[in-house]
Amino acid sequence: MAPVKIITILLFALSSLQVKATISDTLVVIFDRQQFVQGDSIEMEVYTEPFKSNQPAQTLHLWIENVKTGQRWKYRYPFLKGRHKVSLKINDSIPNGIYAFNFLLQKKFLSIKGKLNNGTDQDKEINYFARSGKRPPIIDGAALQPGGYFEINNLYYTDSLFFGFSPAQKSKDNRLKISLETPIDSAFIPETSVTEFITVGTEETQNASNDALKYNYVFSVAGKKDKELLEELVLKTKGKTKRKKFEEENVSGLFDSENSITLDFYDSDELNSYTDIYSYLVNKMPGLRIETNPENGQPLLYWRNDKTDIYVDEFADSDFSPYSISVQNIEMIKIYRPGNRMGLDGLGGAIAIYTKRRSTRPGNKLSNYSFYVKGYTQKNTEWK
Repeated sequence: MAPVKIITILLFALSSLQVKATISDTLVVIFDRQQFVQGDSIEMEVYTEPFKSNQPAQTLHLWIENVKTGQRWKYRYPFLKGRHKVSLKINDSIPNGIYAFNFLLQKKFLSIKGKLNNGTDQDKEINYFARSGKRPPIIDGAALQPGGYFEINNLYYTDSLFFGFSPAQKSKDNRLKISLETPIDSAFIPETSVTEFITVGTEETQNASNDALKYNYVFSVAGKKDKELLEELVLKTKGKTKRKKFEEENVSGLFDSENSITLDFYDSDELNSYTDIYSYLVNKMPGLRIETNPENGQPLLYWRNDKTDIYVDEFADSDFSPYSISVQNIEMIKIYRPGNRMGLDGLGGAIAIYTKRRSTRPGNKLSNYSFYVKGYTQKNTEWK
């Protein structure tokens, strides 16, 4: 049975010792064996030689490549105290053949760097919260450096994490404009690297000429056939719908109410026939209507003569425009009627819009102040 996915975020107090990998350091990889068949688990232990347990936290990349076809899979792991153990279960979809396991050690550990583009001299800090699924969010602040720059260092979590930023002074409005990047997703020169080979399939299925392939194999950081595979193995059960799975991973807190009306578009392209989300909602829900804001000419949504609160990916957006989100990018909508007494019961009700998740894309921009950031691969996962 696949392991239950565990997602955590920790702030590491790293040692002040600045021990760096040197030219003489090499990566050592120990496999439990070299010959596998589909369904087997590959057990690996990686460490540096000479071994240094006081190494600063680093990132270990594993890039698997089919020696014959060039198809590539990528994983990355936290490399702590100079070693890491990895387990990969081989999916039935992996074809027989010889595979190069390329291990690359990067000095950097997971962090995010950002810039508040519309900050002022009075802005000294911004708040952020980080959330994954229904787990309690991590709430903290980041100090702003001259120019509006900030860093959140030494993060550890698996899967992808949703980061939301807000002004240090509490406000319903969120007009922050932030740029974000994750350094370990950038091009890098590894501190050290090593390539090992394994075979998938019984010996009888292997062509003798395949053995010659690995001796002519040359690893290159650039690859035209990359296949990003950083999603962890998810426990799947029969009968779980796409909507249910999406809600379990993305709907939390007050938004997880049985009194809401939920609309999804997995089996229908009805939404795509409308030019904007407001037109669709007004047609779908009796009592909703569109009015125009006399100050800026933007359309507003009203219910029972009161303005309807709009949330995008569970963030309140008082300046929301129905033209700011393409209908093709909406995954699900949750509607809360006025007076439902569940915390989102403004006199005009509330609409929660959930955008399509592209969580395998690092630093995915959802708005000016909310992002998905890709984390490390879970220790036990599946290669497929």
